[in-house]
Amino acid sequence: MTLQIIRTRHPPEPHLEQIPELLEEVGVKATLADIHRRVEALPRQDRILLALDGEHLIGFAHLRISQDLLTDETAEVASIVVRGSHRRQGVGRRLIAAAEAWARESGRARLLLRTDVVRTDAHAFYVAQGYEQASTMLEFVRDLARARQADAPTEPR
Repeated sequence: MTLQIIRTRHPPEPHLEQIPELLEEVGVKATLADIHRRVEALPRQDRILLALDGEHLIGFAHLRISQDLLTDETAEVASIVVRGSHRRQGVGRRLIAAAEAWARESGRARLLLRTDVVRTDAHAFYVAQGYEQASTMLEFVRDLARARQADAPTEPR
């Protein structure tokens, strides 16, 4: 495998076309139109790292700058995905190293990674890369479209 990492704001079309299949491997359904819409809506500072073997997309990392009132700007890996067939071959490690380089180049003092509590394989990977668990925060979400429907008055039949 000849691994190449490309940092971009707008991935070339041949690579974008491979993202829905890659996401499906991790249980995320998205069409190419969804991917186009999401890439166009990303903040200007966001970057995407593409891990390529030739022209074959074998992984990616989405990088962003987080801003809030609690901490200074933080570089964040919003998502990282590596094809199952290419895991444990250094692809994730190279994506993380490239993310760290981007964070340093952009003047951020830290890089934040988040992962689901059940992804113990990912936890072990991050610890092996030198990261420490910093939080046990839970995430809560409400589907607002469904909530509006439930709250809407009903018509008598």
